[in-house]
Amino acid sequence: MTRLNYTIFLISVLARCLFSSNDTLLAQSIEVQLDEVQIMGSRKSSYTTDLHTVKIDTILKTKYFGSDLSQILKNETNLNITQYGGQGSLASIRLRGSAPSQTQINWNGIPVNSPTTGSIDLSLLSGGMADAIEIAYGACGSLFGNGTFGGSINLFNNPDWENRISVNLAGEAGSWNHYKSGISLRTGNNSWQYHLTGLYQTSPNTYRFHNTFKEGNPIEYRMNDSMNLLTFQQHIFLRLPHNWFFQYGAWYHNRDKQLPASMSSTPVFTAFQRDQSIRQFVRATKWYRRSSVEMVAAYFTDSLLYAEKISKTDSIVKLSGIRSSDSYLSIYHRWFISNNLTLENGADFEYQTAKVEAYNGLADESRGAFFSLLKFMIKQFSANLSYRQVFYSMTGPKPLFSAAFQYHLPVNGFSFKGQISNKFRFPTLNDRFWQPGGNPGLLPETGIGYDLGFVWDAASHTKSSIKLSSLLFIQQINNWIQWVPTSTYWSPQNIRQVKCQGLELNITGRWKIGTVGLDAKTMYAYTESFDMSLPAAEKRYHRQLAYVPFHLLKIQTGINFHGFEATMSYKFTGRRFTSDDHDPWLDLNPYHLADFSIGYTFLTKKDKIILKGNISNLFDTSYQLIRAYPAPGRSFYLSINYLFNQKISKDDEK
Repeated sequence: MTRLNYTIFLISVLARCLFSSNDTLLAQSIEVQLDEVQIMGSRKSSYTTDLHTVKIDTILKTKYFGSDLSQILKNETNLNITQYGGQGSLASIRLRGSAPSQTQINWNGIPVNSPTTGSIDLSLLSGGMADAIEIAYGACGSLFGNGTFGGSINLFNNPDWENRISVNLAGEAGSWNHYKSGISLRTGNNSWQYHLTGLYQTSPNTYRFHNTFKEGNPIEYRMNDSMNLLTFQQHIFLRLPHNWFFQYGAWYHNRDKQLPASMSSTPVFTAFQRDQSIRQFVRATKWYRRSSVEMVAAYFTDSLLYAEKISKTDSIVKLSGIRSSDSYLSIYHRWFISNNLTLENGADFEYQTAKVEAYNGLADESRGAFFSLLKFMIKQFSANLSYRQVFYSMTGPKPLFSAAFQYHLPVNGFSFKGQISNKFRFPTLNDRFWQPGGNPGLLPETGIGYDLGFVWDAASHTKSSIKLSSLLFIQQINNWIQWVPTSTYWSPQNIRQVKCQGLELNITGRWKIGTVGLDAKTMYAYTESFDMSLPAAEKRYHRQLAYVPFHLLKIQTGINFHGFEATMSYKFTGRRFTSDDHDPWLDLNPYHLADFSIGYTFLTKKDKIILKGNISNLFDTSYQLIRAYPAPGRSFYLSINYLFNQKISKDDEK
């Protein structure tokens, strides 16, 4: 059967299931299934329970209202985030020693990675507008698709069917004339919900730093690093007769950013960048008695305008732009065969285009996949198997598989989990079409990963709990794409064979002593990311990739009492190489960071007013996340959140 015939056959079968007359689903069953959708919002997340995941949810709307994804991940996780300076600067993630383009970022189940670079600037993603964030470490390629060597970060927007109307007004002011204001409106009933969130931010980023490239490390002020941001999201959720569920989401983002030079140079030009994006999707789900069908359609457009001006005359000497679009379609059928067995089948299709001056015209790429997923649960044991057949215009079909399990021991709170999966990443449009240097003959990156770990979740009583998790991982990445110098220009080549391996350890605890609440968590990661393609290396650490520290440690403690809340956090980042030859003069030294925050919540019958103060980089540590780009020193922030018509819990009242 040809691919075209198979595609037509699959769509016709699913369409027949979708519009069949089997509407005998009981009301109680409907509610259970809809609850599953509104918790996570996409099919991918229902299969991450057997993986190592970290979830951030209830704190988002108040603690991080309007914050970008890089800020949230730096504050709440132990992930390796690199950034070129102050707020709004280019931020990337190197999850488990992988490259930024090897972690997939999803918005309500739809990938948002750039078609041109394969990665995405985390500072362009308004993580504080999400209802939940999930980090799936080592997410399998057969489930998530392209570019998951490090894992997947998923942002979700979910309805609250009990909500009638609620409003959140927020404002923040801080060091270096930083200002932020936003509004969130939610209204509806048990049949429809509407969410609107908007944010405006201005940050000159004229922060102090020690210039380590000058004698005596003098204190200077950062210049040409300002940022202005306007962004909003809206979501519509509908529960219609005959067991239909609809979700529509739209996201607009507009940011003007100055691009500062490195502190080792004296710039002649001033660089500017404008990023604009419009993202829209619609999801339709039809529930039957023992099955469901879901269809998702999305269309994203992104544009980047780059300009350079002569500092003295303010005249433009360079102007270039990038425009890209991404069309995404997905359809799948989920069948609840029994209480213990679930089967899914479906197909994805994606079409990407980009118009870049360096491409000498318009470049496009299409790709598709068929997948099948099977989940089995019985008593203390659960497992899932998945298979994906990928079709890509540059190569033949690529089969992907994964197997994951979780076993809960009869012993109190102990469980084991493991996973094996192979993965891939397509060459980006820049890799293939950039002129000069693009390489149309690049092969996809491929590899295989293994995870094995345990979790101990002990709750002696309702007032205290301790959770310990430990995980070992190994990841082999073949055909790693790297831009290297040729005789006249740089060109991407499949030259690296990389092995990533390490240990992740998390400990969290919560205690309640009368009216005082205490919580603490410790997160440690040891990561080796070795270039195995080097012909010789004197020591193992000489193979370590740039900007991947061996050691990451984060300790965070908090206390709350009668509306007061205080949090102290500490983070250690080990030594990082910045060049492939490990030149010791170019290494970044280890650094220690401490942050402190304190707040108070005023309660009325239905409203909350939250006042909070934050001190970032408490001890004014001088450090760099990217070599020659200084990070901000000590800074102060004051924020106020007014939450109208909120649900007041018993814990809030205490």
